[in-house]
Order: sequence, then C-alpha cells, then structure tokens
Amino acid sequence: MILWFSLAACLLASCFLPILGQKILKRRIIFVDLALAQVAAVGYAIGLAADGNGMLYAALITSLTVVVMAYLPDSTDLPKEAVMGALYALATSVGMMILALMPHAEGQMMELIFGSVLGVNELELFIMAFAGFSALLISRYGDSGTFAGRILFYGSLALAIVPAIYAVGVILVFAMLVVPGLAVWNNADNGASLHAVLIAVSASVLGIISSNQFDLPPSSSVVVIMALFALLWRAIGRKVERG
Repeated sequence: MILWFSLAACLLASCFLPILGQKILKRRIIFVDLALAQVAAVGYAIGLAADGNGMLYAALITSLTVVVMAYLPDSTDLPKEAVMGALYALATSVGMMILALMPHAEGQMMELIFGSVLGVNELELFIMAFAGFSALLISRYGDSGTFAGRILFYGSLALAIVPAIYAVGVILVFAMLVVPGLAVWNNADNGASLHAVLIAVSASVLGIISSNQFDLPPSSSVVVIMALFALLWRAIGRKVERG
C-alpha cells in the first residue's frame, strides 16, 4: 500500500523548495538553507525538552536567527558561506546536546534528521502547503541589498523550512533546496523552475514507491533517487548541447 500522506508531504515540498533553492543558488549562499534548517531543528529539540509545541519553538528560534542573519550586509569582509557554515555547526551541536539529555534521544535525533514523514497528518500538510506557497510569494520581494529585503528573503526561507522539516526532515529539505537547482543550472545561472520542480516531483513519486516496495526509509529513498535524476538531467543536457 502506497504511503499516501508521505507522498503528499514530499510532493508539496517539491512544489516550492526547489524554486526557493534556485533563489539561494543565484545568491550563492548555499549554506543559508542548511543553517536555517538546523536552527529550526534546535527549536524542535528545545520544544521537546520543554514538553511544548516543537513547531512553535522552532518558528521562534528561527525568526530570531533570521533577524541576526539580516544584519550581515552584502558588503561585509566575512565570507557569508563561512558564517552560515559556522552557524550550522553550532546549531547542530546545540541540538544534539539538548536531545542527548532526554530519554529516547536516539529516536528523536533520527526524527529531526529524517522527519516524521510516516506520521504526517492532514493539518501538518495544510500548514506545510500554506507556509510554502506564502514563502514563494514573500521571496519575490526579498532584495538582498537592503536590511528589509534580507529580512523578507531569509524570512521566506524560514517560513517554508520550519514546517517542512517536521514533515520530511532536515536532509530531504536541504536536498530539495539544492539538488534540483543544481541539476538545471545553466551557464552560470538558474535554469527553468519548472524543470527543477519536475525533478523533485518525479523523485518523490519514485522514492516513495521504492520505499514502500523495498521497505526503505522514505526520505532517504527520495534523496537518493533525486540525486540520480539530477545526474541524469545534467548528462542529457550536456549531450544535447554538444549535439
């Protein structure tokens, strides 16, 4: 039997994460999505430790991080990728330390990394869809050259990432933000967003079917197949260019 809710979660993520990822690739700040994803995961960990609403804690912590990140101007001498990488490493370490103090920490760590895609429900799907498509709308007004623009851009990423992490996990969120965009990257610029979405959607369908058929982890299956599709897309694209 197909995991319909898992498939729905992956398909929803496929419709907005690759498009947001292309905006990240264009700005060449790849680590920002992974950093925000891990900060959101820390928020979930704090929520679990406090016996509260994980998504609410994640939204609060991520919002504060967005404001801090927006204060880093484009003209800074600090390499942005290095700053985002350091933030990712710090957030990962803090999250693991919090979860290590809790009972059944191993299972909770795995859930943060790979999501609760097997247990996602209708309400979570609705929140994920509303947040994701709202993020697409907001990101159109995000000009990285101003503080307000950076708030809008980073905020739109956070809005999409927080509920998506709960559903499909940090790894799949990061993969959907980066892999389809890299696959369609063309001549030092973004390719067609439709093609990026198509890669993610196709990988989601085949990944969930494979997971169901061979009893494999759903999120991991989607990531592996998406990577294969991306390589195939790049290979076909190069062959067409040469031919």
